[in-house]
Formats: sequence, structure tokens, C-alpha cells
Amino acid sequence: MKEIFKRTIASIICLSIVAFLIGLIMVVAPDLSLATIGIIVGTYILIHGIVILALDSNSYTYYVPFDGTMSGVLFILLGILLIFVPNLLSIAFTIALGVWIVLSSVNVIKIAVTFRKEVSNWIVVLLFGILDLIVGIIILFNPFASSLSVTVIAGIVIMVHSVINIIDMIVIKKNVKSIVESIENTVKRI
Repeated sequence: MKEIFKRTIASIICLSIVAFLIGLIMVVAPDLSLATIGIIVGTYILIHGIVILALDSNSYTYYVPFDGTMSGVLFILLGILLIFVPNLLSIAFTIALGVWIVLSSVNVIKIAVTFRKEVSNWIVVLLFGILDLIVGIIILFNPFASSLSVTVIAGIVIMVHSVINIIDMIVIKKNVKSIVESIENTVKRI
């Protein structure tokens, strides 16, 4: 089970690095057409959704409180939509990004609270989850005026979200042993 946790953490860190690089491209070269960025982001979101569904199916086997089915399906549908209709990016990107960050942060908060006894610095994970939630809500309720600023601001938000995810996974990785023991003890009691 410890290996599954390590693979899950490595997958999330890899996806976060890719997301960070996409965000960096969006900040450095905002004049790229939104259609191109829409296809790139759509492909990433599609892959991200598939990975989340795979991780979610593994987590139920070990009673891990990770609920990725809803977000995985949403990401897959959104990814397909952005790949085939990339011009919708200027309309839908802000809302999709906000929903994505809100769903992800809720999962992080849920994991932090669930493993507060096993993870010594769970409060850091919780605070970053709350910060991420606030960023997602701000995005949902503050639409951007121009497509260029959408690209730059979205790139910055993706980069911040990616760094937060990487920090969360590093904190959780340091406590994998106690998390695995807690899950195994819970399974034994059931």
C-alpha cells in the first residue's frame, strides 16, 4: 500500500509540474492564440481527468478518502470540449479553472482533516487547501475583461495552484508511513 501512495504522490507531482509549465507558457507568451492554448489545456485536463479516475478507483481499495470520480469525469468532459471547440476557451476557461481549483482544494482539505492525527504538519496542508479554495472562488466570481488578461492571469493561477499541489504532496509524502498505518488499522477494525 505504501507503494501505491508513493505512485499516487509521484503522479500528482508530475501532473502539477506539467500544469506549472503550461501556466508559465501562458504567462510568458500570452499572445499565442487561445485556440492553441485551448487544445493544450484541453489535452492536459483530459489526461488529468483520466489519472484522477484511475487514482480514485485505486483509493477505494484502500479506504482512502479521495473522491475523484466527479472531478475526473468533469475534467475528461471539459478536456474533450476544449480540444474539439478550443475557441470556447475564452468563454469557459475562467469558470472551468475556478471549478477545477475549488474541487481540488476541497479534496486537499478533506485529506488534511482526515489525516490530522497521522500527519504532524497537517495544518500546512489544510491552510494551503483553504488558500487554494479562496483562489478558486475568486476566479469563479471575477470574470476577466480581455482574452489576453485571461491567459496571463490563468497562467499565474495555474502556476500557484501547481506549486501548492507540489507542497501538499511533499508534506503528505513525509508522512506516508503513518498514513498507511492508519489506513491499515482502520481496515483491520472493519
